[in-house]
Amino acid sequence: MRRKPKKLTPLLFVQAALLLIGQSVVSLSRWAVLLGVLSGSRLSKQSVWERINQSAVCFLQQIPGLALAERVTQQGQCISEVLRSFGRVLIQDSTTLKLVARLAALFPGSRNQRGAKHGQLQIQVTYDLLSQRFLNFGLSGFNRNDQAAAGDVLPLLQKGDLVLRDLGYFVTDSFQRIAQAGAFFLSRLRLDTGLFDPKTNQPIDLLGQLKRYGQLDRPILLGHQKLPVRLVAIPLPEPVAAERRRKAKQNRDRRCKPKARHLALLGWAIFVTNVSSEVLSAKEVAKVYGLRWRIETIFKAWKSYFRITAVPKGSEAQLLSVIYARLIFITVMAQLCDGGWQDPWKAQAPPPRSLLKIAGLIGDFFLSLCLQAWQPRLAEALLLQLNYHGRYERRARQNFVQNLMKLS
Repeated sequence: MRRKPKKLTPLLFVQAALLLIGQSVVSLSRWAVLLGVLSGSRLSKQSVWERINQSAVCFLQQIPGLALAERVTQQGQCISEVLRSFGRVLIQDSTTLKLVARLAALFPGSRNQRGAKHGQLQIQVTYDLLSQRFLNFGLSGFNRNDQAAAGDVLPLLQKGDLVLRDLGYFVTDSFQRIAQAGAFFLSRLRLDTGLFDPKTNQPIDLLGQLKRYGQLDRPILLGHQKLPVRLVAIPLPEPVAAERRRKAKQNRDRRCKPKARHLALLGWAIFVTNVSSEVLSAKEVAKVYGLRWRIETIFKAWKSYFRITAVPKGSEAQLLSVIYARLIFITVMAQLCDGGWQDPWKAQAPPPRSLLKIAGLIGDFFLSLCLQAWQPRLAEALLLQLNYHGRYERRARQNFVQNLMKLS
């Protein structure tokens, strides 16, 4: 038999977890207070601790998938003519959160200069740029790098999709499998990758050709698999090239000192793709790849306004429960920017919605908005929480009031 929930229902559990977004500190006490406010009852932090277990994690883990599966109708969406050739434009990227050393066994991270290992949680994300929806989340330790995650996008692919990724996901085998699925890819070139002429099968002197022609847009064979791709190289303004070279020389890994050839090639933006020149010109290739920066803006919103880095220092179940609650919130919140892609050039059209501005406002006022929407008896519920959670805990150490009373 399953007992009927009394104070804490599954819906209340999720609602309170979402409200943690608006809290500067994530703790069992805050979670218990929020549950009490929503339910109009009293729950101890011990009671919350007992319920945050592996079953709760599995429950929260399934909810983002349900939200992702919801079909979203988009009315009047304005899509650039350049992107109409693709069913979806998928951006795959990741972001990392630092954890306490005690969680390093679960989510291994890198070591510091003293050899001490700390925990790092890596969140892999696949995002559809056109519908502004998240398609998939994956959690792992920092030891599973982006190259290992390059294949995560394959089960999500549909014919006609375009995949944008940075150099961390540069895996020739993954490109080949994307093409075999009837989809397209666009990536910057990893400069140490072998390039071969499709007619002679001989290695290509990329730097020599760039110095000779200034820019390139030609077919090549990529890597030892000899994958047929299109290479596009566009010269960069000198200040941009100089900044790229400066960053390359200041690489944190001093063992990877860039060679002269590598520094010279940084004067061009170099891409590989299987999209034909009839669909995207060389300039359009660079502009479309620039749209990948959208995911970096999203990660900034997560960390600056949604407090995704504010994770508890407790157990594995507590950490995962809060992370999945954050992902539920992020999945739903992404839809608030939907509809902001109306044609901004139409007469009297309002400016498009800004992701960062919406994130800032929602992050500040999310608690107030939800309490108004869910309509608890707020004053009564809050007084109940203050009377229950605002007391000293029973400890062997004497509190201020007890010490004061000793003097009388």
